[in-house]
This record gives sequence, C-alpha cells and structure tokens, in this order.
Amino acid sequence: MSKIIEQIESGLDNNVFTAATIHVIHEGEVFLSDAFGVLDPRDPERTTSIESLFDLASLTKVFVATSFMRLVEEGAINIDDKVETIIPEFKGRGKDKITFRHLLSHSSGLPASFNLYEHGEWNQGKDAVLKKLFNTDLVYATGTQVVYSCLGFMILGTAMERITGQGLDAVLNTMLFRPMGWSGILYRPDSNMRDNIAITTFERPNRGVLLPGIVHDGNAIALDGGISGNAGLFGTARTVGELGQTFLDHSLLSPRTIHLMTSLQAEYEGRRRGLGLQLHSDDKGNSGRAFSAESFGHTGFTGTSLWIDPAENLVVSFLTNSVHFYQLKTDPDKFNTFRYLLYKNILHEINDES
Repeated sequence: MSKIIEQIESGLDNNVFTAATIHVIHEGEVFLSDAFGVLDPRDPERTTSIESLFDLASLTKVFVATSFMRLVEEGAINIDDKVETIIPEFKGRGKDKITFRHLLSHSSGLPASFNLYEHGEWNQGKDAVLKKLFNTDLVYATGTQVVYSCLGFMILGTAMERITGQGLDAVLNTMLFRPMGWSGILYRPDSNMRDNIAITTFERPNRGVLLPGIVHDGNAIALDGGISGNAGLFGTARTVGELGQTFLDHSLLSPRTIHLMTSLQAEYEGRRRGLGLQLHSDDKGNSGRAFSAESFGHTGFTGTSLWIDPAENLVVSFLTNSVHFYQLKTDPDKFNTFRYLLYKNILHEINDES
C-alpha cells in the first residue's frame, strides 16, 4: 500500500477526521486523486467520493485573492489604492494608511478577528455587521507586523462587491468559476446537495445540530449568510487543486501577477506572506515546510489545505473535516504534523517514480 494512502487511512482510524479527499498534480498530470471515509459518521452509507464537497474555510481567501488580482489586471483597482477610496466608511484612527496590499498580506493593523455571533448580530443584517467591521480599531501600526486577519478579507470581499456592483458570489463566478468551467465550488450549497457534503460540526456555535452545507465560520454566516471574503466556499479537492495548478501554468493570471502574489510582501517573527498566500517558512506551524523554499499555499480551519511547489512542479490539495474532532484544535500542531508527514510521503513517492 502507498505510504500516502496508509497515512490517510491512519487518520481515519485515529479520529483525526471522518472524511478526506486528496488531489495531487505533478508536472501537469494527475498523480493521485482519491477519497476516504464517510461524510457523516452517523450514516456509514454516505461514503466520501472525489466529487464530495468540503467546507473550505480560509481556502476561500485564495479564491478571493485570485479574483481580486484579476480585477487588478483588468484595471478596475490597484493594490496600492487606499481601502477608504472604495469604502469611505472605513476611515479614521490610522485607517487612512491601509491599502489593498496591506489587506492581502495581513499587515493592515486589523486584529485577527472578533466574534460577531457573540454580539447579538446574527439577525441584524449585513449592514449592521459591516458597520461593526468598518469601526474596528487597529491593534498595531499599519505595515509593521503580520497578523493573520479574517476581518481584512471580509473587508476585501466587500470592496470587491463595490468595485463590481455585484455580490461576492457573482464576482467569483465571473472572475473564476465560469472562465475555468468549475462547477464543484460555490457559496451556500442548496439543501439538495447536502448528501454529498462532509459534516463539520455545529450549525452555529452552541447549537448542537450537525448540518452539512452550513459554513462553520460564524462571522461568514453573520456577514451575509455564508458569503464572505474570509470563508464560506464549499468545494472539491479537484477544483482546489486546479486553482493551484493555475499558479504554475498561468491559465488565470499573468506571470507578473503570480510573481507578485508569491513573493514576500510582509514578514514578522517568521510569518511570511505574499498576497493572499502563505509563503514557505521553517516554522513548525507551517505545514508546507516539507516543500521547497519556493513553495506557497494556504490552510483552512476545518482541516483543508492547498500547497504549491514550483520547484517540484507539484500541487497538493488535501481536504478533511478534522474540525469534527475539536480536541485537535486545542493542539493545532498535531494536525500540522500530520500534514507535514503526508507532504513528505508525497514527495518521496513522486521522487521514487521520477
């Protein structure tokens, strides 16, 4: 048995996740595409397939950033424009210095997050959530640190809506999904799709209802029922992998834009960021450290990841619902180590075949 398959099956056996899909592209060809486990442990008949959808969590940010950079290429916006030029309400207390480059590189000064769903705003509507977002105080001087901020990407998504005059879901359809022919990715899946979606955890915090197709991220729900720049997309490992491949074959963005996204834009205490992408580092929290220094990618809280290594001409899309077992989130290094070893096994098998 392949060490890759063996390790993923050990993840099932050891309650790391209940469902997983993997899609590996090497030198432009599919090297491995497979599915494991069950989508709902209460129903063992609902086995996972390569077409199963997973809550992508923060992998949504890669799709949003890619769409934003397509708008940049079209001349609709510049990454060094001030955010307040598009969102005038986002102003005051140092925010006048924040550009879209800062949002994309997580160096804006915004805090990591806050829980809108703990402030009674579930049912107050999008405008109330945006007002709170725009009034958020900075926690450090713009450009002086790197603090991974979901709030920054919620604001980025809102800016994209204002630039285009469309909802964020329509923007991504126009910029990415339709041009690439991707059907295995969307916001807010219909209820008739739920039998093919991996369960994460609860419908909403403190409500013990296991519902597939309801985004796990509470702020994404609070903003617009699950349509947000920080999270909300559901997708297949194949579609995520194909997005990764576009960074190698330049089928969506120009080489210049890809170089900009994948080059160092901000760094602080070992945290290295491009535009919408995490860059390689040796920090043990970086699950992509198994790959070369040229590599880049992103992860999602639910247990999803995409990593691209130009030196190996390699794309690895690995989707799980590890958030189903909350104890893993009290020890995030456990899952990072699992992915690190998985990536090592992938590299080993690829090199064995070459």
